[in-house]
Amino acid sequence: MITEHQEIARYQVAEQLRAAERRALSKQDRADRRATDGVNAPRRELAGVLRRLADRLEPQPRHRRPGLSVVR
Repeated sequence: MITEHQEIARYQVAEQLRAAERRALSKQDRADRRATDGVNAPRRELAGVLRRLADRLEPQPRHRRPGLSVVR
């Protein structure tokens, strides 16, 4: 039969395992996001350069809808 102290210890260990799994998943998600950012970084940089060039060519401010790419 399990004593009360053993049951509490068992619960605490199980909770620590769950917390460690959550941290590991969170770290993995962040690493995955960083990996995809590295792939998209050159496109994002090129889009920024093209936007600045377009601003020089067309000095009056014009509303750009979000989501539309200048590159396309």
